[in-house]
Amino acid sequence: MEKIIFDVDTGHDDAIAIAMAAGLRDEIDVLGLIATNGNVALSKTLENTLNVAEAVGLECPVFYGSSKPLLRDVVAAGDFHGESGLDGTTFEKRKKQECKGNGILWAINTVLNNPGEITFVSVGPYTDLAICIKAHPDFAKSLKRIVVMGGSMGRGNATDSAEFNIWGDPEAAEIVFNCGAEVVAMPLDVTLKVILDEEILEKIKSEKDSSYKKLLLSQLDFYIKANKINNNSMPHMHDPCTIAYLADPTIFKFEQRNVHVETKGALTYGRTVTSDIDENAKVFLGVDANLERFWELFFKAFRALK
Repeated sequence: MEKIIFDVDTGHDDAIAIAMAAGLRDEIDVLGLIATNGNVALSKTLENTLNVAEAVGLECPVFYGSSKPLLRDVVAAGDFHGESGLDGTTFEKRKKQECKGNGILWAINTVLNNPGEITFVSVGPYTDLAICIKAHPDFAKSLKRIVVMGGSMGRGNATDSAEFNIWGDPEAAEIVFNCGAEVVAMPLDVTLKVILDEEILEKIKSEKDSSYKKLLLSQLDFYIKANKINNNSMPHMHDPCTIAYLADPTIFKFEQRNVHVETKGALTYGRTVTSDIDENAKVFLGVDANLERFWELFFKAFRALK
């Protein structure tokens, strides 16, 4: 059983990742969710996180995290996720409320009190995780591992150089990749291979009706249109790759490399700079995925949700 702290900037693929974690309860124990600034502003990512968590039956606490990056100006990904961050989706009036207190402080205390047991999963900008690392000298060494979505060994998707999560807070990403803990990263090199294509969409539609099926299809209606307009493609399952890895690491192939993040270059700000393959490196970069097994796991989670 993987015990995780799940740091999210809940847009459409984050919502699918949260739902996967909820559906894979035998493999993953979500200790808490922290909403951070990213795809949209913190107030919206917090609202989206609370709504999704309640809709998929996650009873764990939901906290707020950082409202802005460490140093850079705030950026957003509204073209892909809409004004709310989850456009196209209507939720029932919810009962779940955010926990009082800061999620970063909660994460620090939780990890320090459970050394070696907890994986910190970040699928938005890494601001919250970087603050945890810098706030306490024992935080990184007390983690089981770090799992993130972000980066690229080629071109970016936010700029020619930078992937969005890294571009959202490059200084935070540099701290995370070089904190000394084991980091498992799902960069664009692997996530762009995991596409929710027309065949998968039809399979989702053919599943028996449920509240989650209705919710997912409403999310996908907007997300598919946004991806076709902005990317000329069906959606890529960026954030769900982290959850799939935790449930079944053998789905993915990795290369060990040292990673640094460009924080000075005007044209390359946010670029992930990787070394040659190095068996002593602490960063494991995903490079390939068994798509058949990924989607088998996705539907296993899907069918477990009501």
